[in-house]
Amino acid sequence: MKKNFSIAIDGPVGVGKGTLAVTLSKRLNALYVYTGGMYRALTLSCLQEKIDLRKEDQVLDVFSRNKIDLKISDYGTRVYLNDKEVSDEIFSKEVSNSTPIIAAYAKVRRQMVEKQRHVAEGRKVIIEGRDSATDVIPNADLKIFLTAGLKVRAQRRLKQILAKGIKTTIEEVKRDTQRRDMLDMEREASPLTIVKDAFVLDTTNLTIEETVDRVMEELKERKIIDD
Repeated sequence: MKKNFSIAIDGPVGVGKGTLAVTLSKRLNALYVYTGGMYRALTLSCLQEKIDLRKEDQVLDVFSRNKIDLKISDYGTRVYLNDKEVSDEIFSKEVSNSTPIIAAYAKVRRQMVEKQRHVAEGRKVIIEGRDSATDVIPNADLKIFLTAGLKVRAQRRLKQILAKGIKTTIEEVKRDTQRRDMLDMEREASPLTIVKDAFVLDTTNLTIEETVDRVMEELKERKIIDD
């Protein structure tokens, strides 16, 4: 196994990126950098300050004045805003609906990417989320792009949301998932794309255990980890 290696995981909402990243980080003893959680924490901060989300300069100001951290616990990576854990708060419906607006700003993404690069530098890392394979660690040892059918993704997303005590329906989640897909693919700054050297894996009919096994096999084939 390499002393330090980097794995980038991307794909649309609900494909299992986070679950895969957490599982791999534990199995490979690597730091999991939860980029989506960082954008959600920024969004939460903007909502708390009641700024105009349509004004990028105001979002940047909030970003410069607030502290966003990631910490590892027995339950995986936890998200902190100004030293307060917000891992559950960032999955509220309002934050989920507003995050794509903030994540679409080019200047915000540039500053966030710099922060994420600093966290990942010189470490064994698994980075999950948009920009991971294109900007944060473009020279990643393995770039993974997960896909899955819309129905399956909505069902997975519903399970996650309900587990956090947030009430919703499969119809609402499916509409939100389609909306997120459109925003992610059509935005100018870092749209959802599959990089040419990505390992593409369809998880529609795979359990998380099967998904992890497929990725572990790929890591071994590429001599990133030992057999």
